[in-house]
Amino acid sequence: MTAPSERLTRRIRRDFGRGIDDEVIGRLSAMAVDDSSERIQAALVLGAAGKWNRFEQQLRRLERDWRYVLVVGGLADEDWPTRLAAELGPEASDPQPQDVATSDAKTTGQTRAPRRDWRHPRRARVRRRT
Repeated sequence: MTAPSERLTRRIRRDFGRGIDDEVIGRLSAMAVDDSSERIQAALVLGAAGKWNRFEQQLRRLERDWRYVLVVGGLADEDWPTRLAAELGPEASDPQPQDVATSDAKTTGQTRAPRRDWRHPRRARVRRRT
């Protein structure tokens, strides 16, 4: 039984609605030790794309074959560590680039990360200024 990492918890809170996010974290925390690696937990969350019914479907897939969960979550290929870092952000032990967000905000005038389009959760919606 392993709780999700901090960066995965941030992603869960961003993707899932209020109240559902706690349930997702609880389900991931209650997983068997063999199934509780960050890679598998992240594949469950990424494959669900913020939808509770898809998360439950991913859990059922995990009972049958964990490899299919990795495929649906996009973490089955050899580049999975890079993809995981791209989706969840750097690990807490990774060095953070200094003030990249603030320097980008100064040049683009944008202070927050772009909002996610609810119809396509993996696409960012960028508001263009005219």
